[in-house]
Amino acid sequence: MATSPLRNLLAGAFALVLAACSTAPAPAPTPTPDGPRQPDKSATGLLLDQRGVAMPLEKAVREIAFRPFLPLEHYTAVAVIPPLGNDDTPSNRGIAFEYGPRGAATILSEWPKQSFRIVVAGHDATATPCKPVPYSQNGVVWTTPHGLVMTLQPDGKTSVAAIAARARVLIAHGACR
Repeated sequence: MATSPLRNLLAGAFALVLAACSTAPAPAPTPTPDGPRQPDKSATGLLLDQRGVAMPLEKAVREIAFRPFLPLEHYTAVAVIPPLGNDDTPSNRGIAFEYGPRGAATILSEWPKQSFRIVVAGHDATATPCKPVPYSQNGVVWTTPHGLVMTLQPDGKTSVAAIAARARVLIAHGACR
């Protein structure tokens, strides 16, 4: 089956989004009348303040259109994060959880997959759901059988092998439903 140029373009755009997530702050979601507001980046000093709009979990789940997986450890922050593609609507937005002690925190991000393939270094991450694939020096991505894209990355220097091991623990406990 041949891939369309649009699918290849979307896959390339996704790879750029993942790379940006691992090295530089992602832009906050565009404010909408009923949606997230711009964050105060100095509010908490957490890594999630650079990724999206931090808010209580109860509010965050009203800003997305899927039921997220919650990390095993107590999370320190929740944020609504920009979509991987398409418009900034609840059906496209993601959610991220920061958990663990400062300096050793980890961020679990979740988005709806939408309709594109996720190709990282020539490997189609959508071909084998529930299998973490490195997308950066210390971040991994995987998809779920029911249409989510998940990434896991540390707040600081941690090997991709250590992050992949953490991802496998999350997957074993339901992060691949």
